[in-house]
Amino acid sequence: MCTVTLIESGASGLDDVLAGLQWRFAGRDEFALTAGGWEFIEGEPSALVVTEGLVRVEGLGTAEDLATGDFLFVPRADRFVINALSEGTVLRVRLAPAATSGAMAALPQRVLLTEFVRHAPLAATMFEHLVRECPDPFGVQGDRVATLIASMAIESWHARGCAPKRWLLRVHEPGVARAVAAMHADPGQEWTVEALARVALASRSGFAARFQAATGLTPGRYLTKLRVERAQLFLAEHDMSVGAVARRLGYRSETAFGRAFRKHTGHTPSEWRRAARSA
Repeated sequence: MCTVTLIESGASGLDDVLAGLQWRFAGRDEFALTAGGWEFIEGEPSALVVTEGLVRVEGLGTAEDLATGDFLFVPRADRFVINALSEGTVLRVRLAPAATSGAMAALPQRVLLTEFVRHAPLAATMFEHLVRECPDPFGVQGDRVATLIASMAIESWHARGCAPKRWLLRVHEPGVARAVAAMHADPGQEWTVEALARVALASRSGFAARFQAATGLTPGRYLTKLRVERAQLFLAEHDMSVGAVARRLGYRSETAFGRAFRKHTGHTPSEWRRAARSA
């Protein structure tokens, strides 16, 4: 079973992923490694930059060698090991997800960028400042810089062709993929199973079964989840009223929208907006 959050594999799909990702600064480290030394990284999201030497990262599938200027982002709580192949220095920023978002499911296990310092000098400079110079990174400044660095790294990874082909595509059934893409393009439309089946060029009964097998959700539940995630972005980033957000996303009443939003998030839209903006 595969949970789908995003379907577009181009720039708009990447934008949706980046918009749904927020990180908190959780700590920083500077590892001065001797040849043959090891550094065990506990299970928490991490971003690393090698500023000197050559290291091997093991425990994330295929072992990878990182040289001076290379970058590694591990967005999930995976444990791994840094093996120093030479004397060197590694900077690390520890991260924590600041919001629960389906965009997390789209991220790969690791984002590796060779020559990161050369290709993304601004992000590299911010990274070094956060680890070595920022006097008090715990707070809004550290959180925003950490989020920006992670987003710039993912965007660079995607733009440089390092990402696997169609890495944002989480549906492998073409008919279901067309239906999901249509919902993402216009989540406010009154999508019925019949309408989605027509988009998928499938029968109503056959489509519903195939959709749930591919996404883990019924079409109705998937649409509600998509609308709530889109509403979270509108509420956090725009000054639209709750009623305007409800209408834009296809709800006939603010009450119905509030009920669906609270069921999925545990908060009313107004409570969620206040918490998101204060954070």
